[in-house]
Amino acid sequence: MRSIPIDVLRAFVAVVEARGFTRAAEELDRSQPTISLQVKRLEELVEAPLFEKAARFELTAVGAVCFDYGKRLLHLHDSMLDEASRRKAPDSMLRVGVASEFAGRLIPRLGQLRPNAAVATGFEVVTDASESLASAFRQRALDIAFVIGAEVDGQVVARWRAPLRWFGVGGRPVKHPLPIAIAPRGSALHEAAVDALRAQGRRFDIVCLSADFAVIAAAASAGLAVAPMIEGLAPDGLRPCHDKTLPALPPVTLSLLARTKALAAAGRRWLGDAVETLQSL
Repeated sequence: MRSIPIDVLRAFVAVVEARGFTRAAEELDRSQPTISLQVKRLEELVEAPLFEKAARFELTAVGAVCFDYGKRLLHLHDSMLDEASRRKAPDSMLRVGVASEFAGRLIPRLGQLRPNAAVATGFEVVTDASESLASAFRQRALDIAFVIGAEVDGQVVARWRAPLRWFGVGGRPVKHPLPIAIAPRGSALHEAAVDALRAQGRRFDIVCLSADFAVIAAAASAGLAVAPMIEGLAPDGLRPCHDKTLPALPPVTLSLLARTKALAAAGRRWLGDAVETLQSL
């Protein structure tokens, strides 16, 4: 009976997701020839080509099956190793990632992660930009994370849609060009706000750029700028801007990421009322 080594599947999935052998090799810390040989080995094992010859990195029917099942098998394989590791060391720290926008709400509730996780007595908490947290989760540096906008295939437990609005002191901007405080480029909030302003033709100046929500909130509270924020997260003193000349902002997606079913169940309780008023996707 034929069997497929897990490293062969991992190489193939990485090539498809990265759309290139070089990037896949970099992500897996392997040489490009090694990755190429592993993909060729998979083709030999399934006795069919995985990529269409006429279109670069477009999957054949067999390739699509291998990619779909391969991702699921890798998830199960890695989750098994994670769970086995925790069972060997039940007093290990649970590695938790929290988007800085939600740190004030979720860090006090960390105890909710313990009852069903049954794997840790303490927490190693990282608060950062969602893109950094998603990257850390992909690299297996986090066990559970709550992020805004960032995508992680295969291990998203649940998603919600959250409304986004402009906030400032007194609820209205007073300067032109519009001064804004915002997260760095690549973040969901940055792209939503900047795209909306540019689509409207509205001039703006970024007066505060930070991945830390507390810094952005402080700049807005000091009257230096207005800021795009998820409705319900603005600190006291900041109000929605009622200036009708400001462009409407699209909603953003919130995602709960977890490596095991036990952590997924605990994660839902951990979020609790932080997301209960939001639209589930």
